Amino acid sequence: MSIPTFFTDQPLVVLGATGRLASEMTFYALLERFSPHIVLCGSSMERLQGLKDEIEESGFGDIQIDLSLSIPEAVANGGYILFAKSVPGGAKTREEMLLQNAPFALEAGRAIANVKDKVTRVVCVSNPSDLMGLMLLVHSELHPEKVMSLSALDTERFRRTLKRRYMVKEDDLESVYTLGSHDTLMAPMLDMARIRGELLNLSSGEKETIVSEVRRSGIGIYKQRGQTAYQSPAIHCLRILMATDEHPFIVPTARYHHSTRYPYTFGSLLTRVDSKGCHHLPCCGSREDIVRLDGAFESIRVMRDRLIEEGFLPATEEWGGVLQEVKELVCVE
Repeated sequence: MSIPTFFTDQPLVVLGATGRLASEMTFYALLERFSPHIVLCGSSMERLQGLKDEIEESGFGDIQIDLSLSIPEAVANGGYILFAKSVPGGAKTREEMLLQNAPFALEAGRAIANVKDKVTRVVCVSNPSDLMGLMLLVHSELHPEKVMSLSALDTERFRRTLKRRYMVKEDDLESVYTLGSHDTLMAPMLDMARIRGELLNLSSGEKETIVSEVRRSGIGIYKQRGQTAYQSPAIHCLRILMATDEHPFIVPTARYHHSTRYPYTFGSLLTRVDSKGCHHLPCCGSREDIVRLDGAFESIRVMRDRLIEEGFLPATEEWGGVLQEVKELVCVE
């Protein structure tokens, strides 16, 4: 039986590799024969060696696996980068994670800037992922389409909520999206969603119930399993990394956005990820949906300003030229 070729010859670099999510994604990537060269970067060589040993006993064949404790060393050859580095067992709130994980994003962004011509794609999953993605982008000086963060779970949880509430199948759903921030102010776009071509037609009370269910879905997983979700975000990260023109990833993904309504921000809007990166699509919603979206992006703005105050980001007027380009994508129907 012939062994399938690899998705790419470029290295897959996993920053924060010994974390649960990152190690899960590494194994998924190996199953999909993503690359013959995997670079695992973490803070403990013993744990990295243990991960490498487990990979080698899994029968993936002749895969080059490099280990590193240094982010600059790990990213030196560019390629596809997953940023999953965070303080282990550290902060629980989004605000606490912001300042605990920001130094890692700062270091990674600056290291990537030194090899930016070699980098194909950066996917961020370290929380708060939208703000960490913004830091990676600003400091790496990459094009905005090359840096993205995971937000697909928020849309998938909205879809699951509707399927269970209305007893319908996946194919019955259309235009079901959760946009904005990856936190408790995320914006399920209720008036955009359709089931079998029909609008949801919800009362205000029903809308509040659905929005609350979607926003609390991640907490629900934690209560049910006794741990945060690992497998589902790992799978979506790999799908984003492997998106191509033939097989694009069309679930909303967070990336940089600068407009009159949402200036200098990084959040989830309608997107398409393909071989060239993450591209925005026009987004028009009802007044009520956009008000909800305004609240989500305001949450991101507040935390962005905190990063600037703490010195993790320069003032917005100092950001690179392409980040100053205004693109109006959001409108009220």
